[in-house]
Amino acid sequence: METQNDLIAAQATPEAVSAISLVRLSGKGASSTVEKIMNLKPGKLTGRKRAVGDFAGIDYLVAISWPFGKSYTGEEMVDLMCHGSPGTAKRVLEELERNGARLAVAGEFTRRAWMNGRLSSLDVLTLSAQYTLENSGKAKSDLSDELSTLTSEIEGLIEFSEDHEVSGDNYVSILLNQLLEQIHSLILKVKDAEILPRVFLMGPVNAGKSTLFNKLNGEDAVVVSSVPGTTRDGASRTISLSGRRVEISDSAGYGGEVLDGKALELLIGSLKNGDRVVWLDPMCTEPPGYILKNREVLKVRSMSDLIREEADAGWLSFSAVSGCGMKDLVEFITATEKKSPSWRLERMEALLREAICATASSDMALTAEIISEILREADEPERSGEAVERALERFCVGK
Repeated sequence: METQNDLIAAQATPEAVSAISLVRLSGKGASSTVEKIMNLKPGKLTGRKRAVGDFAGIDYLVAISWPFGKSYTGEEMVDLMCHGSPGTAKRVLEELERNGARLAVAGEFTRRAWMNGRLSSLDVLTLSAQYTLENSGKAKSDLSDELSTLTSEIEGLIEFSEDHEVSGDNYVSILLNQLLEQIHSLILKVKDAEILPRVFLMGPVNAGKSTLFNKLNGEDAVVVSSVPGTTRDGASRTISLSGRRVEISDSAGYGGEVLDGKALELLIGSLKNGDRVVWLDPMCTEPPGYILKNREVLKVRSMSDLIREEADAGWLSFSAVSGCGMKDLVEFITATEKKSPSWRLERMEALLREAICATASSDMALTAEIISEILREADEPERSGEAVERALERFCVGK
């Protein structure tokens, strides 16, 4: 992850001819850097200020500053509004680079907002869903607001449950069951927005990888052939599977031609820690050790409808034709990732169920204790997480 002390810059509007282009600068010293370039009096852009002037002879633009703690990123930030003529924003960025800034990577402004506590992990997922869902008409609610409302309602139960009378047990039980319905609904929304670890379909040539890829996609996304080497560049798609969003990638097979080997080498180089691998092989040949390292691997004995022998221990018998093993395979692909937002919400849901049981036993002290634990889980700050990082990768460089 990038350091939080350097200056980052990016164009925050599309690269097209328009009335105005916006260039964004964030980090310690953002205001003084722009003051220097525009020959402004020191302090002119300190705080929430605005200045109009010449920017190194490139353009006559408007600079709007945001103070530390008040900007989108939580850092010092300056928005530069220049003319949207071809090349103007690019030249502004080049001047900022000459003065110590570097170009931001995709989603880095939002990453800094998240790291600085300006956005929650649920906020990031909401934004990611708004940017990446194919069905643009499918509006996403503010998941963070929903969680805040939920925790506020849970919070209100603590004092009530500690100072209750026996006659209040039924009332508390009703409220807890209502909260259980709310959190279950929130979990479904989060799972729909959350992008799971990437899944790579790998194995020797003609192991059925492309057939499985098409099966999961519900269409002929790649060519299926008995001729070795048909899949070379592979294919990747983000699909909805059992209510989860997951990126599935087909791959060239092991043991193929020279071009297959080169394609496979590129794919292996793109593997990250935490990626999931479905290793298909009708002969149950163990995958290479470097595939197993730091990632979840499901070993699948493919084409089980053509083979009578039982699969080796630790291997899943699977057939894309008969559907044998498909349920277990999908469960592996869509399993909730530990420490992800949905994982934490599911923990809260489990605790709510415990609180309901405690209330049914009239143990209101235990109920209050469990509710307090739920709130601690909800309020626990999270500044790292693979699920959020994957969501951030979907953003443009200016967001």
